Amino acid sequence: MTFRKLPPLGMLRSFEAAARHISFARAGDELGVTAAAVSQQVKGLEEHLGQMLFLRRPQGLSLTEAGLSYLTVLRDAFDRLGAGTDELFHGRSGSDVSVRVTAGFAHLWLAPRLARFLAAEPTIRLRLLTTLWTPLEIDAEADFEIRCGIGAWPQLTAYPLTRDRLFPVCAPALAEGLQRPLPHEYLGRQRLIHVASFAEGWNDWFRGAGGTAQPGANGVTFDTATLAVDLALAGGGFMLGRSCFVDALLAEGRLVAPCAAGIKSTEAFYLVERAGERLPRPARLFRDWILAEAARQIT
Repeated sequence: MTFRKLPPLGMLRSFEAAARHISFARAGDELGVTAAAVSQQVKGLEEHLGQMLFLRRPQGLSLTEAGLSYLTVLRDAFDRLGAGTDELFHGRSGSDVSVRVTAGFAHLWLAPRLARFLAAEPTIRLRLLTTLWTPLEIDAEADFEIRCGIGAWPQLTAYPLTRDRLFPVCAPALAEGLQRPLPHEYLGRQRLIHVASFAEGWNDWFRGAGGTAQPGANGVTFDTATLAVDLALAGGGFMLGRSCFVDALLAEGRLVAPCAAGIKSTEAFYLVERAGERLPRPARLFRDWILAEAARQIT
């Protein structure tokens, strides 16, 4: 057997983390060492290989062509090693992908698209675990979570799936024969449907859309967007629609947007994974697929 003189594992881990973050400091945070230690390990790897892997400029780091190519090789090697370890020693099937997702996103965004993934990857066994509230850490049983927020969670990598606007929607029958766009004063006197789990609500829309009207006391509050959308579809009131949830329903004519004004949401939905985790190939395929689906909506 030919002996392969590979670079030390510590150097490889430091380079891979630094290349992923494009930052020695963030790589150090992930690995539990200082930025200087990561920089020293990367410099040692460059000397070992006889190639520069980073360009170090006053404005920050950037990968050289050799560094980018080597990152691809390392990510594949680490992913294979992690997947093999999980399958052999941790009892995880290589074809299983587990995703914890909020109930509203699962029903209104993910479920209508899943058939495309399952048709493309028929051997992958997908498990969806729904939740109403987001814990700080990813569930131990899940490869990924889909959560709503600003995209900053400790020790997690977050990929944006949506970029949302908020605007009133209702069943077509509620807006039939009314002036368009609806005056804010009229809307403030109607039954408004609230979703408690989002940062912004009707008060924010009335302020952001201009005018002096405020939402009245006649309303219904849900803890999940699924029930709120169901009531809006049934004509039970006016809902503050989130674009990622209601755009398809507007296109189908099942809901209408009777007001011209909308506001930008400070929150979005993100696909979240543990920073630095080596995912098995089926999980990477799911991640690539859902990010491609999201790119259709947010580009």
